[in-house]
Parts: sequence; C-alpha cells; structure tokens
Amino acid sequence: MLHINTKKIMKQHIKSYFFSITLVLGFSSYAQDSVSVCKVVMESLNGRYAGECKKGLAHGKGEAKGLYRYVGNFKNGLPNGKGIFYYGDDFFDGNFQDGIREGKGEMHFIKNGADSVVKGYWSADEYRGKVYKTYQTDATSKFDRVEISPSSESGNRLTIEISTTSNDFSDGLGSPRPSISLAELMSVKLNSLIKQVSYTESAIKYTCTFEITEFPITLRGVLSNGRDFNLELYKSANWTLRIFINK
Repeated sequence: MLHINTKKIMKQHIKSYFFSITLVLGFSSYAQDSVSVCKVVMESLNGRYAGECKKGLAHGKGEAKGLYRYVGNFKNGLPNGKGIFYYGDDFFDGNFQDGIREGKGEMHFIKNGADSVVKGYWSADEYRGKVYKTYQTDATSKFDRVEISPSSESGNRLTIEISTTSNDFSDGLGSPRPSISLAELMSVKLNSLIKQVSYTESAIKYTCTFEITEFPITLRGVLSNGRDFNLELYKSANWTLRIFINK
C-alpha cells in the first residue's frame, strides 16, 4: 500500500508559497527603489519614471510622466534621441537633445478628433522648416570662404579659425604672425554668456576658443581689419567657424 505523508506535502507547499511571496515582494521593493532613485531632471516630466537607469539618472529607454509624458530614449536624465513627447492630446514624434526638440520630427496637433501634422526639422526647440538649420550668419557673404560645423553631441564651445594667405612681423621680434585676427566677439544678449578660454596663432592662421553658457546665442564678431560678422547658433554643441581670407 502507498502511504502519502500529507503533512510533509503541506509543509513543502507552505514553504514554496512563502518563498514565492518573498521573491515577489523583494522584486517589487527593488523596482520601487529603482524608480525612486532614478531621476528625470526635467520639471514637466518629474513625477514617475520606469526604465533604464545610470548613476541615478534616467539613461536608455524609458517612460516618464509628470505634467507631460515622454516615451523614448534618455541620456543623463533628459530626453535624448528618438522619442514621443505628449503635451496633453498634442504630441511630438521625433528627435531630442538635452530635453528639447532637435532634428527631424512630426508635431501632431489634435483638435476635435482631427490630427493636424507639421513635418520637418527643429533646432533649439523651434521649427526651422523642411531643411535642418542649426545656425544663421551673414559671414558667408563677407569673406572668401566660410565653413561652420557643430559636433553631433551636445557641447558648449565655439572655436574660430581665421586663415589668410599672407602674414606680417608686427610683434617686433621677427616671428611671423597672421595679418588678420579676431579683435572682438560679443554676445548680443549678454556678454557674460561667452568666455575666451584659449588662442593660438601661426604665420597664416589665428585660432581662438570660447566657452558658451547658453544656447541659442547671437554673436557679433569684429576682425582686426575692421570687418565684422553676425552669427546665431541654435543648438548646444561644440562649434567650429572657419573664415578664409585671400590677400
């Protein structure tokens, strides 16, 4: 005859049940802790976050919900990369950088059940049209050749290079210096927004680097020969402005 120890089976079931409960509660507690320590550093999204995390900040794929809602990629606690940002019923589906719209996307306006869509490119959170524009300048019409390029990642510097086909010896020591250099660079809004951090010069090239504390920014530059230019930079980046002058 087969004897079944019902008491032993019941004890095993009870142990298994309590182990499962402990596991579930432990996982739930870990998930809550992860949510609580993983921050989104954007006030309109500061509420609840679920997703990937790095060093206490939302980083990777995730979803944040506060006053508004965002689903997509994060970097250092901010929407960065591809995602969808919901402003109530309206929403933007596209690219972000440092929490604002930057690059290609679609803005959907929902009214009375109808969807009105604006497609194109944004920079510094503003619609720029059907072509991706990250800056505006009059320098291209004032000098022989001008090249302007931003880094793909966010940054806070502007390097200006001025190249000429001639030089002088105005330092009095016989060392060749570029005949044209940057005499002044000003912020139209507030000069404290820019700070010179370095400069170098050779026989035919002058290079100067500035730190910028706010984007977008509008700048006015004056060269040593009196010629000036205006430059508006939209996106946060490490920028390079190259000016070529034939003499």
